[in-house]
Amino acid sequence: MLNFHELQPVVNDKYSFVGIQKRDSQIQLCLPRGFDPAVFDTYNNKCYIFFLLYKILCQFKNICNLKGYLQSAADRDGVVRGDGSTQEISLPDVVNEGNMLYSKLDNIGAILAAYDELKILSLAYRLGITEKVDYSQIHRFLHRAVYQNNGAAYIDAMTLPRQQVQYQSTDIVAMYCYILWEIKQQLDEEIPPELQVLAEDFKHRYIGAEYSLFHEEYCTQTVDILKDALELIKRSTPLKDDDFWQFHDAIELFLYGELSQQDEGEIWGIKNFHSVWESMCLTYLAKNVAPENILHLDGRYIADDVLALVNSKPKILDLTDAFIINGKQLMPDAVVYYVGSYFRQNNVYHLKKSYAWNGALWNDYSYETRFTCQKPGKKYTVIDIKIGYINQFPQTGHTFVELEKIYPVINEELLINSQLPENFYSFWEIDVNELNSSEFDLMFKVNHVFCVALRNGVFTPDKFKYFLRIHLDVPVDRSNVFNSSLFRYYIVEPFKKDIDDLVSRFADFIQKVSCGFRIVDIKYLEPEDFSISNNFRELKERSIRKQFVYEYLLQQRIESSGKYKDLEIRSDFWFPSSWNDSDVLEETINNSFSGYIDFNNVNFAAIADSYLK
Repeated sequence: MLNFHELQPVVNDKYSFVGIQKRDSQIQLCLPRGFDPAVFDTYNNKCYIFFLLYKILCQFKNICNLKGYLQSAADRDGVVRGDGSTQEISLPDVVNEGNMLYSKLDNIGAILAAYDELKILSLAYRLGITEKVDYSQIHRFLHRAVYQNNGAAYIDAMTLPRQQVQYQSTDIVAMYCYILWEIKQQLDEEIPPELQVLAEDFKHRYIGAEYSLFHEEYCTQTVDILKDALELIKRSTPLKDDDFWQFHDAIELFLYGELSQQDEGEIWGIKNFHSVWESMCLTYLAKNVAPENILHLDGRYIADDVLALVNSKPKILDLTDAFIINGKQLMPDAVVYYVGSYFRQNNVYHLKKSYAWNGALWNDYSYETRFTCQKPGKKYTVIDIKIGYINQFPQTGHTFVELEKIYPVINEELLINSQLPENFYSFWEIDVNELNSSEFDLMFKVNHVFCVALRNGVFTPDKFKYFLRIHLDVPVDRSNVFNSSLFRYYIVEPFKKDIDDLVSRFADFIQKVSCGFRIVDIKYLEPEDFSISNNFRELKERSIRKQFVYEYLLQQRIESSGKYKDLEIRSDFWFPSSWNDSDVLEETINNSFSGYIDFNNVNFAAIADSYLK
């Protein structure tokens, strides 16, 4: 078993292996770049980061396996490992990048691979020795009898079906369940209750409540107890079939698996962690940016279900074949259209149906569109929102009636947990000086007309005025819900304001909100690498010039579309960073390419959490 006390955390500056390696008889835990080894010098932190990396590499391996990238590979000695302890990640039509997965000593994998719930339960209730005698079946056991001088037959035990677990012949199963249970807890996974009962009973009888395989104080003693128990079970089990040996061998490898003196180099992990880091970052981006705003994504290391999410909506700008130059297809990691910020928030907003009485006018000429909602970020402030839908007619019922067909309702409140359908629009007056990211998210969720305009490439007051007239028929008369309800105070007497006042409010809004395109490049480096003078020329040739080419090709496509030509294009580099309490992206400053490219430290923990969901 891996001894976390002896494990030495390191960060490789020269090459990109992440995992467990042996160097000069020292077992090292190689952490990703951007990590501080000193942070992981305690037993608990080493245990935590190891299992986190284990889960990440398992996820990455599953993705590669489903995409058909994995194959057995030659190890450093040139011998192809037939047991699959070394696997190469090989992409079709791509020059080998040298990505290798190592599992030369995967004690945990041996336990997980042996898991078979039906087999475990069947073994737990298998036939066993009992002292009970069933006289109706005694003729089946005469060959085992001891015959007395008087001719009497003596039978001391019978093999009969049992309805409860007997902990002699099935202890190997309970021991396996205990080790599996301990590992699953470290992986934040559960096991079925029946197996947990076996595990807890084994722990109670053999080990003790305070002991644990992954407790800093008791881990060594627990392993010693398990070794003694395995030997005892092996000696006392009368029937050792293939199932017994399967669990026995998995447990034995877990407890006794150690490296020989000759084993050096990579033991478990991956060579070229950059592919994993790219998979993690792009998966996070895919899950947290609106699908229509992800204009391009390198999906080579992205799970198919995540790619399906990315492609679930039409893009606001088609970039098909946009990145071809001199007949060569280029592949940026991602291109994103953003409004306000990169990422969506996962907030749920509670909207309550509301009515209004204004003199002789009942609820905006019978268009029942009013809702109230707690203002995001303002605990005791309530805002009035109007929501209407295309072809809504007077006296057809509150908009609430249509929305409750789509969203859950609790305590007469709609729970808005996703963006409203495209035929719904909303409006309320925005104080741009108090606009925060949460209210901005609410605006997008409920299709505030300002945000709908931005999604349609409207970025100037003149275009917004045209958008109102052409798309919403505003201002004309009272014949639709926009004139008579959503924009009533700008259209209808006696509240009538100049429609240009509404346009002016939109102008203030777009001054507050930043919009544009981001070309994202995932870097498995550190920002400091770009400030080292002897690397400057190489990095400029390899990374910076490439980004300028991407920007040029994207600008060509934008200008040909004629819709977003006034928006800015910028490049972003994402670098791994050990987790902290900051946002997912934390912009760094004073880099050698300030003004051209934004450098962002990426919160590893947040990215990993999204990757493993």
